[in-house]
Amino acid sequence: MSQKIIIRTPNHLGDCLMALPMVSEAKEAYPAAHLTVLTPENLADLYKYNPAIDEIITIPSKYLHGLVAITKIKEILKNQKYDVGYILPPSFGSAAGFKLAGVKERIGYITDGRRLLLTKPLPLPMPLNSIHRSELYYNLLRRGAGQALEYVKPKLFLNDSDMQAAATLLENYDLPRKYDFITLSFRAVAESRRWGKENYINLIKKIISEIQLKVVLVGTDDDKNMGDEIVSACGVDEVKNLAGVTSIREVAAVISLAKLYVGNDSGPAHIAAAVGVPIVVLSGADDPKSTSPMASDKVLLYQNDLECISCVKNNCPIKGDGFMKCMTEISVDRVFQAIQLLLP
Repeated sequence: MSQKIIIRTPNHLGDCLMALPMVSEAKEAYPAAHLTVLTPENLADLYKYNPAIDEIITIPSKYLHGLVAITKIKEILKNQKYDVGYILPPSFGSAAGFKLAGVKERIGYITDGRRLLLTKPLPLPMPLNSIHRSELYYNLLRRGAGQALEYVKPKLFLNDSDMQAAATLLENYDLPRKYDFITLSFRAVAESRRWGKENYINLIKKIISEIQLKVVLVGTDDDKNMGDEIVSACGVDEVKNLAGVTSIREVAAVISLAKLYVGNDSGPAHIAAAVGVPIVVLSGADDPKSTSPMASDKVLLYQNDLECISCVKNNCPIKGDGFMKCMTEISVDRVFQAIQLLLP
């Protein structure tokens, strides 16, 4: 009987995309194994059609954290008799759930006081955050399986139905696929990583007037109202707001058809990297050494001369003139030049 391997994925979109190389190459380490992915239900579509994965099990969003997460994982996995489990989230609960579910070999990093819950507890590379998070996940597979596997960049597997859904969506917004466009994500969840609505409005106007490309806005339900405000302020038909109307796979397919992607270090930027689109990334409070999208063609706009750069705080603690300089000092012209640099 073949081995049964299970991978508990991270809980957030960007992290799940950074984990794709580890998941996709697990069959290299365990070629005869049956591979299961355990992932939040809202992110399960990221793993569809991945040839390495045999089964996807989802966790309802309300059971991702705390004691309920431990008991839910135990309930979901009971009697499954997994031989090897890789635990990518750094939490105590994710490891406890695997132990209570009877996963025989439990592999993960030593974090959150969970050493005794793991059969193969691995120390994090030092200094902390010294390698990219995607490599960090991949190294867990290398070290857990004891194999010198070659790292590959994240790849999201899209099929014909995904591409047809994107084409239909674009046509519904009067953007037939033959038109050239740029995708743009204009809002970050963390306040410290926001470039600002006015900057994006001025950038979009510049794109439309100077290089005659259309602009497609992407984002979540929370971004829809601001997207509508941007469309209204631009006052032209060349910008469309798709924020809040697409599934993960639909937005990935739409982004894959674009000339390039513009935005901050966020989930959509990691999607753009995983579908092979050139990206312009505005980086400030985030740490690009550990989380910047792994794109083959990328311009990183980053004020590395600032003392406070990469503070990884969600809110800027600086008052007065220094407030959010990591974002405010990135000019519209500088972003536009980066776009011109990446365009074919």
